[in-house]
Amino acid sequence: MSKETLRNAYKDKQVGDRFEFGNYPQGANDEVMPITWRILHHDSDGYLVVAEQGLDCRPYNEQRCSITWAECTLRHWLNNEFFNKAFSPEEQSLIKTANISNNAGPSTDDHIFLLSFDEVESFFADDKDREAKPTAYAIKNNACTDTVGNAWWWLRSRGGISSYAADVYCFGKYYSCYVSEYVVSVRPAFLAI
Repeated sequence: MSKETLRNAYKDKQVGDRFEFGNYPQGANDEVMPITWRILHHDSDGYLVVAEQGLDCRPYNEQRCSITWAECTLRHWLNNEFFNKAFSPEEQSLIKTANISNNAGPSTDDHIFLLSFDEVESFFADDKDREAKPTAYAIKNNACTDTVGNAWWWLRSRGGISSYAADVYCFGKYYSCYVSEYVVSVRPAFLAI
């Protein structure tokens, strides 16, 4: 599929609209399906989008230690394994390498990233708007849910102490937990050009 055809999926969309782009396992039996993305912001740099659901469940960092987004294993996984598994080369060419500022540690250049606390504060209306469900695949991989099926999901921001990372709790409130916690969902984000 051509770049222009792929770009048509989102180029005339507005903030709050959803579109499909890329593919990733989402079913309980690892069925690969199109990924639904939500547009959070649009300007001359491109479209900031986040996955509508928690697509997988992984720790922020494999070991419990003091760590920043720049060094964590989840960043490495998102920009390598996930990026190459979820997107064709044509789709990858529409994902901008974004310079990401972080509340702890250096800025990073990422194709795929997690939202920061400040971005979530800016681009989501309220607690209800921050609620998200995980895919069946994420649940199979240990994603924790509440009684109505909402998940925790990671942010890239540091938590209250250096071995914690921030996340959004099931009911849309902010929380933080050990970076090695293995029940938090991953909602990737990227900047589409």
